[in-house]
Amino acid sequence: MGSLLPLAFAPFFLWPLAIVLPALLLWLIQDELSLPGIFLSGWLFGIGYFGFGVYWIYNSLHDFGMAPPIVAGAITGLLVIYLALTPALILTFWRYSQRHLGNVSLWLLPLFWFGLEWFKGWFGTGMPWLSLGYSQTESPLSGFAPLVGVYGISAICLSMAVALFLLLSQKRYPLLLVLLLLPLSGSLLEQLDWSEPHGKPLSVTMVQGNIPQEVKWRRDQQQNIFNTYWRESSLHWDRDLIIWPETALPGNSEQIEVPLLLPLEEAARAKGTTLISGLVVREPQARYYNSVVMLGAERKLYHKRHLVIFGEYYPMRWLLDLLSGLINIPYSDLTPGPVQQELMTVGDSTLGMSICFEDVFSRDILLSFPAANLLVNLSNDAWFGDSSAPHQHMQIAQMRSLETERVMMRATNTGVSAFIDHKGRVMQQSEQFKTQSISETVQGRSGLTPFYYFARLQALLALLPFVLVLLLARRKAG
Repeated sequence: MGSLLPLAFAPFFLWPLAIVLPALLLWLIQDELSLPGIFLSGWLFGIGYFGFGVYWIYNSLHDFGMAPPIVAGAITGLLVIYLALTPALILTFWRYSQRHLGNVSLWLLPLFWFGLEWFKGWFGTGMPWLSLGYSQTESPLSGFAPLVGVYGISAICLSMAVALFLLLSQKRYPLLLVLLLLPLSGSLLEQLDWSEPHGKPLSVTMVQGNIPQEVKWRRDQQQNIFNTYWRESSLHWDRDLIIWPETALPGNSEQIEVPLLLPLEEAARAKGTTLISGLVVREPQARYYNSVVMLGAERKLYHKRHLVIFGEYYPMRWLLDLLSGLINIPYSDLTPGPVQQELMTVGDSTLGMSICFEDVFSRDILLSFPAANLLVNLSNDAWFGDSSAPHQHMQIAQMRSLETERVMMRATNTGVSAFIDHKGRVMQQSEQFKTQSISETVQGRSGLTPFYYFARLQALLALLPFVLVLLLARRKAG
């Protein structure tokens, strides 16, 4: 049953499943009283949920990282097993709390879900991919995003699932109000603006180079890759801002400074525009960063803070030595950038910059606030091929726009590149696997949504239901 849940997310957008399937799960396990049985039921649900939801990790490791099938399969399988612990632990805590609180504990399920999703997004490097709330970007519940963010919407989905379960199993018809009022409230909230226009609009072009992953790092292809982006950009020198995707500039900064960076910088300055591109920056002591460079009137750099495990760093150095011969991912031993970095500005607007995986984390995006007026994300989803991953990533970017009420400009190598407005709606997007440029005029915004403040309380709110149940259980035992 859990294997159907990914259909609630992009590219399928069957968002009601995020409410119906958890309600059906409660129906199926209502007579299971043992904690091991409940844990196993939740774990199997999670295996289906994440097994079909993040299967593409195998593709990226095997098809593009050249890992042997057994290595790619083992890493993907271990990740799925780990992620599946989330629903397993949620249901276990619920059943444990039911022993001490009775049936009222059912309404703690949304809080347990909130807490465990927050923990999954925080523990270790964090992996909040496929948090339930992401499925609601196209639903009326998206109106809650500027208030409580993606984890809060997950909890709202579970509240509706509990109401649906009780309605069907116990004929509690007043709970129809919950199923009607929550979406209605979300629709009304969508009409509110928590931010306001700031400064003059910017004319922006994003270039999607569509460079195959297998040739992206070949030295003999550097000039051809650069020429692809140059040709597309030469048609748009009149724009205020031109954006190239993650590591669009081939090679590292030391290798390409004279042949590529300087000519590009001179052209942007001569045309009176600003160009932003991803590249690998090499610094002394052979430190490498996944970075963004801004060229034009001034040069600025942003270094990626939140690196991808196994793709950009290895958690233990001996793992790098062990797996480097099995997984062939260029620049897979990078250095994270500092938490506080100087923000880039274009015209009247300050840019909140992120690279690929960073836009999966609200906390990383909020590091640029309250100054940021526009959001920019540079990605390379070519690693995932023609899978659901680029579409899921796009939906995650929509949620960041919803939470912050900022336009998101998302430039990718092979798609999906898109302009997303401050309400999370797609203004324009590219076709996948096509060399293409898309242009829009975007409006910067200022002002903070309630989520900016709510995000600072998430750790406390995540822990609260677990502490409450443990204290009540201890009191009852005493």
